[in-house]
Amino acid sequence: MVSPISSKKSIEDLENQLLKKNKTLNEKYLELETLLDLTNTINSLDDLNELFFNVLTLSSSILNSSKGIVLIKNNVSNIFDTVSSFNIEEENIKKQIFNTRSGFLRKLNKEKKSFIVSNKDDFNHELFDSKKALISPILYNNKLVGAVILFDKESRDGIKNFKQNDLKLLEAISIQTSIAFQNVKLLESLKKSNKLNENIMSSITTGIVEINLFGEIEFINKEALRLLKKDENEVIGNHFFIIFEKNNLLIDLIQKVELEQKRIFESEFYLKSKSKNISINLSCSPVFDEGKSFSGIVIAMDDLSKINKVKSTFKKYVSKNIVDKLLENENSLNLGGEESEITILFSDIRGFTSMSEKLSPKQIVKLLNKYFQSMIDVVFKFNGTLDKIVGDELMVLYGVPLKNENDTENAIQTAIEMFKSLDKFNSKIVKDGFEPFKIGIGINKGKAVSGNIGSEQQMNYTVIGDTINLGARLCSHAKSGEILISKSVKDVIKDVHKFKEISPIEVKGKSKPIDVWVYKHK
Repeated sequence: MVSPISSKKSIEDLENQLLKKNKTLNEKYLELETLLDLTNTINSLDDLNELFFNVLTLSSSILNSSKGIVLIKNNVSNIFDTVSSFNIEEENIKKQIFNTRSGFLRKLNKEKKSFIVSNKDDFNHELFDSKKALISPILYNNKLVGAVILFDKESRDGIKNFKQNDLKLLEAISIQTSIAFQNVKLLESLKKSNKLNENIMSSITTGIVEINLFGEIEFINKEALRLLKKDENEVIGNHFFIIFEKNNLLIDLIQKVELEQKRIFESEFYLKSKSKNISINLSCSPVFDEGKSFSGIVIAMDDLSKINKVKSTFKKYVSKNIVDKLLENENSLNLGGEESEITILFSDIRGFTSMSEKLSPKQIVKLLNKYFQSMIDVVFKFNGTLDKIVGDELMVLYGVPLKNENDTENAIQTAIEMFKSLDKFNSKIVKDGFEPFKIGIGINKGKAVSGNIGSEQQMNYTVIGDTINLGARLCSHAKSGEILISKSVKDVIKDVHKFKEISPIEVKGKSKPIDVWVYKHK
């Protein structure tokens, strides 16, 4: 007979195992989601410079790298040129010569595998000023044509070494980069010659349809035939009106490209076939002959149903007021990064790990969703931009992507209102037998590199810099019911709110203690 104590311990062990597995699954879930977003973004690009910029900025964002470069082999010589860089002085880049005869590129060319820089590696370029780096190859037909290099993994505790999981993520990104590089090269060849090599085009996973100047379909690959549920002999030579007769929206897009002679991209476009509607990413691009005269259209179709789409639980949220301003001024958001004055707010649940150990995974998710909803409502109320949700932590931006005279004040008001909203939330869950949530908040103000990363069709916004790190560390020092602010924040709000100066705190990455002010809720 099993004792009650033994049975209870077995149940607790099982719950702990489930929690650990749930955490691992959530981490894998986020990794897959991130890779899918990146893949969709770079595969929609047909310009190499834009491709490399997106690869670098997205990789830096995903892996929390503070700087990086992309190298591509020169067509004429064995020299590798810097085609994209992030947070590295251009003058320093010009001083560097990269080739495969020595150093890290020699190792990369030989092994064709990603690696974490170690003390044994020849990595002494003054440009980098760091030995904490990840290097991954860009391959074309199994030949080294480029490299993605990321430096200095940022965290709340300062610069850390890259881990094996970081290496695996960059390897996956590099594989997608190599595929995207190959696709762009193929499409560039198409624009120059207006002819497709059927064997090559049939080998890629993107559906390709070529329409000539008279609207007749001259070429269609196997993937496009599969998507349309048609045979090649009933497509080739027929007008696109006939082939796409059930797809009026697609016909409209083709005619628009004919008229405007500009590329059109549609994400999650629904293509009607014989049996069902298929969700695709659709690109319609004009083709020009050597005399730069319009000569036809190329349609590229990526089947989204082939990807087990991981639907994100938490998306990038933007308040209604910000959306309204963007609609008024479409130039408010542009691709690229720039130094901006921002205010950043971090909010974190205290004792969440011990709390979650007492609950089932289903209960945890349900409570977190309700908690986040109450907090996000407050963020939107004061015109904040929710950058991301990491575990039980919220990261909120003020001053970017749009600036407001009251950004810092709005951040303070958000924090105070968060505690009021938390009180209401706790009163409800306590009645249901759950422990009340406790949070700490940190707010900092200063300069940071901010920018829109992605493409014109899909953007991810991020900020990088010491201002962000200090904000996160203030949050980690804040006790339950406290708001900790830096001197730069206090100088703006002055004595409007009941903040009291406390003893300076020591944080990693800072040589001197940081002056701090505290607001205590109740």
